[in-house]
Amino acid sequence: MRLRLDTADSEEQFQAVGLLCREVFISVSQEIFDSERHPIDDDVNLSKTDAKRMLESIFKTELAGGPNEEARAHASAAFKLALALQHKRTATFQMAALCAEATSSVVNLLAILAGRRGRSF
Repeated sequence: MRLRLDTADSEEQFQAVGLLCREVFISVSQEIFDSERHPIDDDVNLSKTDAKRMLESIFKTELAGGPNEEARAHASAAFKLALALQHKRTATFQMAALCAEATSSVVNLLAILAGRRGRSF
């Protein structure tokens, strides 16, 4: 993702960064999501690539309640940013860089929640 960002110089290449960010969300969701621990609210059959629902469930379970609303909103916004960037015909370096940073931030949040990141940052 970062290599693509560093070498991108066209709208299509900046869009590709958004696609890679989306793929990162799918991969990390598949790694962290546990259907028994993170129940899905609706009766929709969850696909293996439904990062949106998996992320929502992970954050809703691990960061429940009003005091954690901002962290849940951050994760949701980062995912929306990745989806928007991959379809944005006027994608720019700035938007792609923001998307990459937001994606990285959510990955780090998930690592902390999953106990895969210790006290030494």
